[in-house]
Amino acid sequence: MAIAPKVSVLIPVYNGERHLTECLESVLAQDYNDLEILIVDDGSSDGSQKIIEQFAARDPRIRWWKNFHNLGQTQNHNLCLREARGEFIKFVHQDDKLLSTAAIRKLVAALTEHPAATLAASASDVIDDRARLKCHRDFFKTGVWDGRHAIQASLEAVANSIGEPTVVMFRKAQAARGFLDDYQQLWDLEMWYHLLEQGNFIYLAEPLCAFRQHAAQQTNTNARNGIGPNDVWMLLETYHAKPWLHTILTQRMLINHARFLKQSRSKIGSQADLLLARIKPQINPASYPLYWLERKWRHQATKIKKLQARWRQNQRD
Repeated sequence: MAIAPKVSVLIPVYNGERHLTECLESVLAQDYNDLEILIVDDGSSDGSQKIIEQFAARDPRIRWWKNFHNLGQTQNHNLCLREARGEFIKFVHQDDKLLSTAAIRKLVAALTEHPAATLAASASDVIDDRARLKCHRDFFKTGVWDGRHAIQASLEAVANSIGEPTVVMFRKAQAARGFLDDYQQLWDLEMWYHLLEQGNFIYLAEPLCAFRQHAAQQTNTNARNGIGPNDVWMLLETYHAKPWLHTILTQRMLINHARFLKQSRSKIGSQADLLLARIKPQINPASYPLYWLERKWRHQATKIKKLQARWRQNQRD
């Protein structure tokens, strides 16, 4: 029996021919070799299969197959996870790429050095369809964070402050439950919270990967179809019911959640008002002026970061 690799790099594919070569090249360029590369094509109708075959002929670490029928995003990720043989799991999405040849090595080292950590992530660059830099994302400082406080930071922002699947690495055993099919948009973030309730979070402020934003990606398709607010509501409902969250609640978190629920009533329905009724009594009215001042400052800081990203891209060009 072959010895299992330390890392399974999982690449779920569906009609990804446009950026798949760039993605696979970044994986094969890694300086960490104790890994398998598992590619699962979920019934693509474009040229993805031909690209996969070409790369599989180049590198014996690649295992791949094409599903008999389309499983959908969440279940194809779960299939990848079940078939992985490695101790550590590293998803790389077909539109994304690893920026550093040491990306996998550094994430493995972080999890190996800190056995109490259940999730490792890094900063990332956001790129467009032509691989031009749009902005740099860096939500934490380098170090080891309490997992529940990392959840708190993400919930407080009402955003995925942890990162997309390409950004993280985790242990297969701790994610054995799989991704939940109840979530259409935030199935990955729900899993990160599940892992972070079990242990610590390691963050590397170095951008080790690039997340690509373009009109055809699933995230934008979901946004156009109004998918997303209900997933956020499910996360809020789940975590506001956890006693431990109430020991680290902040006024900013409560105000942000109340604001989101008010704005999303038309998409979520009566559940929004029920949760809002539980949240509002916990908000101190004196917190609102400070909240709006801080919000304005954050908006200006975001504009400055985008301008800096454009300047760096112009320097590259």
